[in-house]
Amino acid sequence: MNGIGGQTEPDLGDVTSGRDVMTQCVFVVEDNTDLNKDLCEYLEMCGFDVVGCETGAAFYRALKTQQPDAVILDIMLPDADGYELAKHVRKNIDCGIMMLTSLSGMDHHLTGYKSGADVYLTKDSPLSVIEAALQPLLRRSVRNDVEEQSEQVIPEDGWVLDMLNWTLRNPDGGEASLTATERTIIKLLIEANGAWLTRPEIVVELGKADTAENCRNLDTAIRRVRQKVLKEIGKELPVRTAYGRGYAFTSSGVVAGAADAS
Repeated sequence: MNGIGGQTEPDLGDVTSGRDVMTQCVFVVEDNTDLNKDLCEYLEMCGFDVVGCETGAAFYRALKTQQPDAVILDIMLPDADGYELAKHVRKNIDCGIMMLTSLSGMDHHLTGYKSGADVYLTKDSPLSVIEAALQPLLRRSVRNDVEEQSEQVIPEDGWVLDMLNWTLRNPDGGEASLTATERTIIKLLIEANGAWLTRPEIVVELGKADTAENCRNLDTAIRRVRQKVLKEIGKELPVRTAYGRGYAFTSSGVVAGAADAS
């Protein structure tokens, strides 16, 4: 295979059963024809409905007929900038975003995440890692589908995470703006309904490996969002931490706008 993990053919032993992914749709936007074909074939064997696009124009055309649950974006396309595509997706579609590129520098990683990417991988990543990194993004898509089917009641005394506008609002009406990572962390904690989530559980849901470094980065991200909420709203974020247990959202809260964001 060209560029991904050094493999020439998909390893069927790594393929996840299609029954587990519920035929969710993944867009693969990659201008290298062979690489696009290989990745599409592998993900199809994993049970996904896959749409391959080799240009930005083809990607926009595909969006008119089908909505993805996740997109895999190359950055350097012949007619488009992958960062700009990510911004468009984040603004208009409630789906997971993975950057898959040959650009490995820290600046590129930061630009990717600031553009809205949930996961940033380089093209030397094994196919099994790419598929595994998709799973947390797709699980969030399934939860959003369930939310669309139920009537949502926003409590007057609760916190509201607005998925459409990327804000967190406290019961008094004060709002703080969130980054993509902060939005995902708060969403996970609210959806846990007061239960404790361990650091590894949150890190994996963010599409990252369960490593000590990533757990420390999570602690830093939560510390920063606490400081942001206190500064912008004037109230403390009701997220508590306990040694050996992780984090919990200790106030009533609701996730709003997930259906509208799509």
